[in-house]
Amino acid sequence: MTSKADRLRAARIAAGFTSTVKAAERLGISASTYRAHENGQNDYDEEQATAYGKAFHVDPAHLLFDRPRSSLVSSFDPDAPDTTPADERMTLGTETGAQGIPDGSSAQVDVTAGMGGGGLTIVSEGVPGKRGMTFSAENISDWWRIPPAVLAAMGGVKPGDITFFPVQGDSMSPTLIEGDVVAVDTRHRWPSPDGIYALNDAFGGVIVKRLEVTSRPGEDEPRVDVISDNPRHPTKSWSLDELRIVGRVVRKFGHVQ
Repeated sequence: MTSKADRLRAARIAAGFTSTVKAAERLGISASTYRAHENGQNDYDEEQATAYGKAFHVDPAHLLFDRPRSSLVSSFDPDAPDTTPADERMTLGTETGAQGIPDGSSAQVDVTAGMGGGGLTIVSEGVPGKRGMTFSAENISDWWRIPPAVLAAMGGVKPGDITFFPVQGDSMSPTLIEGDVVAVDTRHRWPSPDGIYALNDAFGGVIVKRLEVTSRPGEDEPRVDVISDNPRHPTKSWSLDELRIVGRVVRKFGHVQ
């Protein structure tokens, strides 16, 4: 079950509000008030959930009580009967539609799957720090089985916490080169500590960048430098609201020449 804060954030994004500032303007409240609800610092009540539901086109009961919201994942009806043949295992969860993936494995996601179509289809945002994201079958291109010792070296993560993304382009060279695959802890979706993270880009795909928080604690508009290790690619400064972090890179696997 996701938290109220996570459901609010997912509803905002699904409604097309790219930042909490824009959402707050639509709602007629301060950005700091809204951010406190979305990051879980303050709880929101039934009246506020009603206002959020109207603005984001979602049932307030979904925000308050995690009732199913079919519009987030139109391909999955949690109340529909399971018509999957008995010999087709769906071991990443029936909501993904992914079949034949062994238990204890981690999904590899097609980094271009969401380009031009609104981004990757995320079945569940998960709970930051506890449970990773779940992606729909259309985004899953392969799977990995990682030995327990390697998972332990990544911080004791579980296979479901980790998603694998192939690296494209040269923007992170020499740290990462095209053909490498990175293991991303999708529970970790805040840019702290500084490090390398997977992000959704403006076209709906996935990019890997180094993130460094440049603002001081308590500033109203936190800023993050989005850095390419290749000096030919300029550093960009984004507000925290502009970042769509998929997770933190915890390991890379080099390609074979």
